[in-house]
Formats: sequence, structure tokens, C-alpha cells
Amino acid sequence: MEGVVKVYKPILATSTECVEEVKKALGVRKAGHSGTLDPHAEGLLLICLNSSTKLIPYLLNLDKEYIGEAILGIKTNTGDRGGVVIESNLNRKISYDSLLEAIQDFKGKIKQIPPLYSAIKVKGKRLYEYAREGIDDVELVPREVTVYDFDVLYLIDENIQKFGFRIRCSKGTYVRRIIEDLGERLGCGAFLSKLRRVKIGPFDLEDSVKPWDKERLNQAILSNEEVVKKIMPVVEITPEEESKISRGISIKSRFPLEGEVGLFLNKTLVAIAEGKDGVIKPLRVFKT
Repeated sequence: MEGVVKVYKPILATSTECVEEVKKALGVRKAGHSGTLDPHAEGLLLICLNSSTKLIPYLLNLDKEYIGEAILGIKTNTGDRGGVVIESNLNRKISYDSLLEAIQDFKGKIKQIPPLYSAIKVKGKRLYEYAREGIDDVELVPREVTVYDFDVLYLIDENIQKFGFRIRCSKGTYVRRIIEDLGERLGCGAFLSKLRRVKIGPFDLEDSVKPWDKERLNQAILSNEEVVKKIMPVVEITPEEESKISRGISIKSRFPLEGEVGLFLNKTLVAIAEGKDGVIKPLRVFKT
């Protein structure tokens, strides 16, 4: 069994737990996901089965889209609702226009420091492990990410101000950190109270399946061919070319190809390759 499943990760489950549930439900030996969702987030998780785990690096590179909600005037130690309140400033009210103006600073290419409560590794250890041990002086290097769209959906001004948003961003973007930094920019603090991933590249939530739903999981598996056609250009190669590619040997390109490309033989995925300077070099080879 191979392929990719669009799984709906529920709140409080970890991404790793979802992978294990899928492995158990489908009886597969190997599986992996294409991008972590925090435990307090929900939504789309792409889980690759057996040899399809070769697709993970290419799925990881896809842009992500989220719908969420943030609380203004309160800060938590984790930046989301799973943390402990460390500061409260509920008397400062933010206007809709001020919110829209501040959000402009978080569009385009931005630098962000990863949250201490995250799965990024520093010196072989995940950041959340340092945080749980009370070590908060870990050197964190700012990373450049891109926010393509960041729109306010609503602003509710009751006892506690909260706003809804939709954001589309590049891989590696921490929405939690954006909300924290936005709170600092507004001078009131903020934390992420809800987050749902609704899209990964061309893949959306439609027909996504709970990780323990064996019957629906079996019906929802996308083939390697379906997935690759959605994320990169594809070309048909000849049997002679396939013979070389399957052995890891580069071939001369008959096409004006630059960058990643899916190589097919008789409509079956043979390899993911890189086209450059008239040469096609195999990067990941699949059994045919």
C-alpha cells in the first residue's frame, strides 16, 4: 500500500499520534506527515504511506493556508491557548483600523524568531524540551518566511477583544509567533486561541478523514501519480530513459525543463527529478 491521505487532525492530538493512528488503521509499516500542526491546532495533515514518504520533502515545501482566531490584551507563555497567562492588558482597546494597519507589517517577506515552544531542533534537542526544563536562554536565529495574504475576518469587542483571520504563508511560518508579534506591535499583547489549517498547496480539507476511520481512509488514498501531478510539471519518458533513471543515471533532456519534474512511464510515476542545463537528474526513484 502506498499513496497520500488527507487527514483531519483534531484538537489536542499531536501530528505524530495521527500518523500512528493511520499506520494502525491501515496496517502499514511506514508513514510520515508533511508538516507539523501544533496540538492545539486542527485541520489538514498530509500523511504519506510506505514508499510515498519519498514525497514528503516536496510536500513540505508547499504553501499553507489557515483560518484562526486571536485574543487581544492577553499573553501566554506558549503563544496559544495551551499556555499560562503571563500578562494581561484588557483595558487597552484596539480599533479595527489600527488592527488593519498593524497587519500590513506582517505581509510579504518577514523575519521571525521561532517560538520556544516548538519542535525545531537546536543542538540536537527540540526547543519545547528546553522550555519544559526551564531553559529560556537558547540562542534562536531569526528565519525569513513569506506571508502572501493576511486578512481580518472580524473583530469582536466584548469583555475580551478577539479577531478572526485568514492567512496564507510559506513553509516554516509560525502563525503563533505572528500573532504574538502583532500583539507587541499593537501594544496590548495577543495569543492564538484557534487555528485550523485549511489548505496545503493545492490540497484542501474536502474529503479529509479522521485518522482512526479505517474504512474512509482506505477510500481516500491519493496515488503518487495524482499527488505529483498537482505539485509539479510531469513528462512521459521512454523505456530506454526509464532504464537509466531507475538506476540513478542522469539522462539528456528532450524537453526545456528547469527545476523539479515528475517522470512517468505509461502514466506510472518512475521518479522525481531535477532538470538543469539540458540534463535530467533523478532525485527520488519509485518502483514501477
